[in-house]
Amino acid sequence: MSNGETIKDILQQIKDHKLEAREGLRRINELKQRGNAVSGAQQAYSPEAVEQLVKDVLCRVVKLQPEELSHELSFKEMGIDSISSVEIVRDLNEALHIQLDGILLYDYPTIPELARYMVNEIQKNSGAGLVKKVMEATGHNPAKGLQELREPVQSQRLNHRYEYMNDLIDQFSTNKPAAASSKPKAPMKEPVNFKEPVKASEPATATPRAARSLSPVTGRQAKEEKAPAAQAPLSAGQPASGAPKLTLKTGPAPIAPAVPSAETAGKIKLGFAASRPAEEPVKVKLEASPKVPAVQASAAAAEGIAIVGLSGRFPGAASARELWRNLRDGVSSTGEIPASRFDIRALYDEDRKADQKTYCTVAGLLDHVDEFDPLFFNISPKEAEIMDPQQRIFLEEAWKALEDAGYSDQAVQDTRCGVFVGCAPSDYTKHLEANRLGNTADAFTGTSSSILAARISYFLNLKGPSISIDTACSSSLVAVHQACTSLWNEECDMALAGGIRLMITPDSMVQSSQMEILSAQGVCRPFDQAADGTLLSEGVGVVVLKPLKQALENRDHIYGVIRGSGVNQDGRTNGITAPSVNSQIQLEKRVYEKFRIDPAEINYVEAHGTGTALGDPIEVKALIEAFREFTQDSQYCALGSVKANIGHATMAAGVAGMIKILLALKNRQIPPLIHYSRLNEKIRLDGSPFYINTELVDWPENKRGSRMAAISGFGFSGTNCHIVIEEYRRGS
Repeated sequence: MSNGETIKDILQQIKDHKLEAREGLRRINELKQRGNAVSGAQQAYSPEAVEQLVKDVLCRVVKLQPEELSHELSFKEMGIDSISSVEIVRDLNEALHIQLDGILLYDYPTIPELARYMVNEIQKNSGAGLVKKVMEATGHNPAKGLQELREPVQSQRLNHRYEYMNDLIDQFSTNKPAAASSKPKAPMKEPVNFKEPVKASEPATATPRAARSLSPVTGRQAKEEKAPAAQAPLSAGQPASGAPKLTLKTGPAPIAPAVPSAETAGKIKLGFAASRPAEEPVKVKLEASPKVPAVQASAAAAEGIAIVGLSGRFPGAASARELWRNLRDGVSSTGEIPASRFDIRALYDEDRKADQKTYCTVAGLLDHVDEFDPLFFNISPKEAEIMDPQQRIFLEEAWKALEDAGYSDQAVQDTRCGVFVGCAPSDYTKHLEANRLGNTADAFTGTSSSILAARISYFLNLKGPSISIDTACSSSLVAVHQACTSLWNEECDMALAGGIRLMITPDSMVQSSQMEILSAQGVCRPFDQAADGTLLSEGVGVVVLKPLKQALENRDHIYGVIRGSGVNQDGRTNGITAPSVNSQIQLEKRVYEKFRIDPAEINYVEAHGTGTALGDPIEVKALIEAFREFTQDSQYCALGSVKANIGHATMAAGVAGMIKILLALKNRQIPPLIHYSRLNEKIRLDGSPFYINTELVDWPENKRGSRMAAISGFGFSGTNCHIVIEEYRRGS
């Protein structure tokens, strides 16, 4: 409402006897004064002055020195909690006569962000209390600006016209009001010193912004750099008697795994690996996808989702490059669980029916899960020690996936980039409880599955959906599907998708043995007659996804293109963990029909292939039935499973298979299925589209002159996922 309209409204209220004439005249006079001074007063609030005000208030409330302030650190990192944040906002409101919300520091968590917001609010504000304060303090001279606001303000008499009209009202009013109190207004608690901005230096513990840049790297591999200087070990709490001791190891990561000694056997070290190299960030413009009308949704989906970056760690492979080397050479990366992880031999019993025991002592484990560089991610060592290693390692791999895609942290700041992670609650909580750390604030967030996905969103200020997904063995593949759906629905413009699984205690081994799904031989043999179960393993993998059109516009490197995906549920079967051949057939056919995919062009299938007597025959039967709806071709599509090499990574199994496909497309080779000698007698491949590939072969082109693969993930929860990926060929 304009001043003129407000004055008319005040006069009407006086006429209708809803407002006393004295009060109405006072309001009108204030409005006129405000109109003359508001522009000059607002100009006095320069961004530099407001930023300095914020710094002064911070120093006073939190008892910080100016040199301890940093533009890069968040208020939380500077030690500001919810109580002090309310006090800071209150003082800012009092100094500037604005009404900021007490939770403002959560939405604008740094000094520059908060200052910019306040300047915008001042410019938008009508200036009611603001201008009055300025005029009273400066004698109607806005040029004096903020410098004078720190002085105590005394009430002043209004101008002579107002006093004259006030006397007339006193004379002719039938109900004469009481005289106004001349008591002066209370001054501010403490003067705020407004001076020129002081350049704050970075605290010694802060990681420089440049150190977090994600520059494109030659050969998609990050350069190695020396680790930061070693720090003294920290203790996060007093362990209970007899409990394993938590130690914090900082400094350079070892080149090779250390041989456990008798003294260190069974301990879990929480160490920190070397930070990544500091390079100048490269800005890559991340544009929003063009709006697609609802009637064209199917056409947009058919356009595909480009996979523009990837990263992962798997048993025997610290990177995707090492994983491909092992797959190509037919290496098995599972083995006896070392005592340095946990004492599996203490729980061993060859009797498959033994209660609370395991008949299998073999698994696929990651190296150096106890190492992490917290300062690189602006996390305190104390908090990092309590964090689930799954949170730490996924944070690292998500960063490396963006790095592989050629994006710096600054390029993705404040963009609609989503995060979708397949994960499950960690057994790391047992170690925290044993060390009396399970009920701390850091444990509350550090062991939360939802926080696992949110870590990278928080660190990089990503504004897309951030979702943790647990559908058991299909989790990471479902996460990729959900990311594709979010991109097709324009909920985000880019997405990180993947999964992670670690085994910090032997619980998973014991529980899986109780279900009799592990291999007593200690070998995973998908589709083989000798298969007697699967092997558990660890792993983490992340892919970076973008709409194909946008990836082409941004000239991204493209590993492959997701042509279609789908998810369904088994419903009621022979048991809650038993698979359903009909549900798998329906899912696969639906994906091919919806996305107009001809299975005759799919010449490799990365199967779920766990090496179990029940699961493998059901999966192959469903594939044959689904393919036969579209083609009668035979023996043209290879079957494989990464689980033969690395074991079953459960929540990360799907993304492990997807990365295998992408690396095979890159090299145009199909790696061999190891541990295979004779086909399971319950599987019939004669006359079917499929064959078992047992050696490294060139990946042949299909009828369209490209290479196409499908991948499946079947959770024991009954949630199934199927995705089709095609080779990207420039100009196709």
